[in-house]
Amino acid sequence: MLSSLTAMYHIVYDILDNYRRRDTMQTEVMEKCDMLVENRNIIYKGFMLEDSLMQVLAAMSFVDRGEIADVKAIKRCRKILRKKHSAFSYLRGNNELFISSKMALSDDPEKYLDDITETYEKLQVGKFFGSTYRVLSALIICDAGKADESDKIIEKTEELLNGMKEAHPFLTNDEDTCLAVLLAMTEKSSKDILSELESTYLEIKNEFMLYKNSAYSLCQVLTTLDGAYKRKCEKTIALFDSFKEAGTKYGKEYELASLGLLTNIQMDVKDIVAEVIGTAEYLKNKKGFNFWYMTKQTRLMFAAMLVAESYTGDSATSEASVASSTVARVIAQQAAMFVVLVSSSAASITTSTSSN
Repeated sequence: MLSSLTAMYHIVYDILDNYRRRDTMQTEVMEKCDMLVENRNIIYKGFMLEDSLMQVLAAMSFVDRGEIADVKAIKRCRKILRKKHSAFSYLRGNNELFISSKMALSDDPEKYLDDITETYEKLQVGKFFGSTYRVLSALIICDAGKADESDKIIEKTEELLNGMKEAHPFLTNDEDTCLAVLLAMTEKSSKDILSELESTYLEIKNEFMLYKNSAYSLCQVLTTLDGAYKRKCEKTIALFDSFKEAGTKYGKEYELASLGLLTNIQMDVKDIVAEVIGTAEYLKNKKGFNFWYMTKQTRLMFAAMLVAESYTGDSATSEASVASSTVARVIAQQAAMFVVLVSSSAASITTSTSSN
């Protein structure tokens, strides 16, 4: 009888503890949302002509560090960037605000820029054209504190990209460089990474038949995470279906990769989905996050990233939390860059058509 009461006590305690933990996490997510909105508004006032998504991305850099955006520092760093790189450099243009923000957060902005430049030049060896995604890849390596290991990481990245191209020539392109760099920085061997990536893709591709490129990016994200690939795939599909059941379809294009971040949260799938939808609804009424600035799917993606970072930080080891946050930032960077590049291309086509 006593043992039964003890067991019941532990069950009730665990349930109450879980609710307390969720309340704490929900508060943390809302605090991150408020800080993101505040930083975005500060950056918007200082850089009104910049792309709206790039403003959010720059703001996220400060949220990652728990700091309030410093417009004066960003502008000082932008002057350094413009002094060292011409207007035709891939470190300028669409990347300028983001890189200037990252510089402003570093202890030594000039050295940080020099490290990025040197790493980017290494990534460019043998390439004819420059690349926004290789700039972001250089940022990933330097932000991970691995600039000194860049030669080894880049060599492994090339191995992975070649293996991916061999397996899926129509799915692998320049956009995959960032996630390939993340995969290269894991402890897994190139052979094991490519094997797991292929198994993951075969498991998941039928769920997204018309979005194979996005599905392949999602599989790359899942492969960066620890755990059995089948379990990760099953939870990812369950999450996607649960969003649909809740009446909120998760984006199947550039947003899809961010879905993989939620698989690391040790919580019921429906609770995770409810948390993300609630966070997206909270952001919806904030300036910079309503329909004038981004689609419902993009807002949902940012909400998923904020939730993933909060919960993973609580439930995983500090190293796993850092890894998850890094993946989240890379996905945000790629997603924002994709939208900006597509918008720029559309604008160029419109201008060209109008002039004819």
